[in-house]
Amino acid sequence: MLIRDEIRNFPVTKPLPSELIKKSEEYTTLAILKYALPERFSMLHKDESPDLQDTDGKLGVEVTSGESASNHIITGESIKYRHSNSEVEKEKTLQKIKKNGGNIDGYVIDYPIGNAESDMKHVQTAFSKKLTKADIYRQRFQCIGLAILIVCPLFIDKQWGKGLSFVNNGKYDFVALIHWSGLVIYDFKTDNYSFFKINREDMDALKRLGRMAAEGIISDDDPVWN
Repeated sequence: MLIRDEIRNFPVTKPLPSELIKKSEEYTTLAILKYALPERFSMLHKDESPDLQDTDGKLGVEVTSGESASNHIITGESIKYRHSNSEVEKEKTLQKIKKNGGNIDGYVIDYPIGNAESDMKHVQTAFSKKLTKADIYRQRFQCIGLAILIVCPLFIDKQWGKGLSFVNNGKYDFVALIHWSGLVIYDFKTDNYSFFKINREDMDALKRLGRMAAEGIISDDDPVWN
């Protein structure tokens, strides 16, 4: 995937409307999967049920978030904080962030200190909520996966895939964790982990691409997706 300068340098000057956040996450996941593993995910496009899919029924990927409710609030409010020109509104937003256990120091967002066990529970909860959809997708796609977005999974070096295997029960073929520095994929059938690191500049550009696509600035047939 060739990320053009216009995408890398796209100015983010205002918060993304709440109704576009889920769509932006889906497009960002699409961009990251295509960037990291083009030979496996190049045929995917944005759609519905599942969120990402090919045209011939070989592969479908559902997208969800593995973040806690408080982290979601901190992320959303931090965007409002950075783009607000009112000191009164910024202070109000900062207090809401602190109420949820976070803080802002310049350009750095501080999230509540978690641990591997609590992070894994959030991911397991997100995974379990999507199990019923797997049965529906299995009727139309040969291979189905679940992509879970989580900022910084502290359990990433653990054997977390086996824990999900017990609840998966053959429903999904693989699960992909999208995090701040790349992604890791666990294939249930082979018990295999695949790690892919993405540098900060490219990850920021991929997130911008996801936002631009959600806002309609980048179309689904844009060459960047090839």
